[in-house]
Amino acid sequence: MKKVSAALAYYIAAPFMYFFSVLPWAVLFIFSDIFFLLVYYVLGYRRKIVRMNLANSFPEKSHQELSRIEFRFYRYFTDMVFEMLKLLTMSPKQKLARCSMDAESQLLFKDLYSKGRSGIVIFGHYGNWEYCPSGLPLQTDFQAYLVYHPLTNPYFDRMMSSLRTGIGCKLYTMAGTLKGMIANRNELNMTAFLSDQAPRRKGAYWYEFLNQETAVHSGSEKIAQKLQLAVVYGSLERVKRGRYIFHAQMICEDASKTQAGEITENHLQLLEKDIRNAPEYWLWTHRRWKLKKLNEI
Repeated sequence: MKKVSAALAYYIAAPFMYFFSVLPWAVLFIFSDIFFLLVYYVLGYRRKIVRMNLANSFPEKSHQELSRIEFRFYRYFTDMVFEMLKLLTMSPKQKLARCSMDAESQLLFKDLYSKGRSGIVIFGHYGNWEYCPSGLPLQTDFQAYLVYHPLTNPYFDRMMSSLRTGIGCKLYTMAGTLKGMIANRNELNMTAFLSDQAPRRKGAYWYEFLNQETAVHSGSEKIAQKLQLAVVYGSLERVKRGRYIFHAQMICEDASKTQAGEITENHLQLLEKDIRNAPEYWLWTHRRWKLKKLNEI
């Protein structure tokens, strides 16, 4: 029954998704504007969560300032949804035009490649993260991998996998990441991690992020240290609707030479800087702080 339900959901939704994907950008953003009115004013999608997250993250801001950030976030949120749909039918050339890498970042990856240094690129849910890996296989010499969490619906999971591998990336499931990276350690590659999701309590690293004690995944740091990898922070600057610039910043060339927590804290500091600079581009609908730190006796 679950398999039938999953198939039914996919075959109902897929035609609409591909319909929007083939529309011209200008028309697509008209639908995004309409969708924004529905999501924000009619449905109020996760507005309580967004307001709580914003208030706790920016206690220094007034109610009016927080309201402006909330409004701008939802305006961007609906754009992001339709930008992701557009990826379903975009060619590599079109993706490259929509997400270019700045010159300094290109030099950073060229330097690592010339030194024979593989590494990891740590992203957050900032900007349209599905566009982030586009900067790796299309604009560097590295083989790119993306760590992902498989969707429960196998039909949508195959769709998303096809979308991501279509730009030259290969995939690791979260459970198979370390095994896969060890198997490919003789290849010059870059593996992309989304590292700002809420982890399980066991093994969580705690750090004050956006004025709150925050449980953080530290698996990417541990893997990088174990395999002596370079670590790069990646972020997207939104230039205008549907266009981004991919920026990369070196955290370290050899993670094995860093202290425990050093890489995790560095990339969180860089992510927080991006968020404070333009908060509307982070995923505020996520229940990021659902895990609370227990008081130690």
